[in-house]
Amino acid sequence: MIRFIILKNLEELDNYDSLDGLCFYFANNIKADLEMMEIPVSLHNIEGEHYYLLAGEEYLIDPTYVQFLPKKGEKTIVFEEFPAKILEKSDRGREILGNLLYNGYHKLKENDMDIYLSSFRLKEKRFK
Repeated sequence: MIRFIILKNLEELDNYDSLDGLCFYFANNIKADLEMMEIPVSLHNIEGEHYYLLAGEEYLIDPTYVQFLPKKGEKTIVFEEFPAKILEKSDRGREILGNLLYNGYHKLKENDMDIYLSSFRLKEKRFK
């Protein structure tokens, strides 16, 4: 059911060149659809930089994670390293990354949530 709702919402992508900055929009739409189906879901934010959902305690929903793949010639401004590159460094991370990119969600096991969250290493903000 979760996959169907994600795909239904992502059908709008034909109108977008990139998912950058659309995580809040899609997370809210998917959350509303899941709530209408009486599936418990909560919206979460990572340091004001990215939104994702948790459905119950077992599903991580983040269909816009693709925006964190490195693109040729692009450098990350907010993060120390592209989050997807960090996930690629471990077997569990690669599994999480694959599920998020292919399905838009991942069924959580053990410390998967810690692995996912650790991929978002923010650069230190420097004030003058």
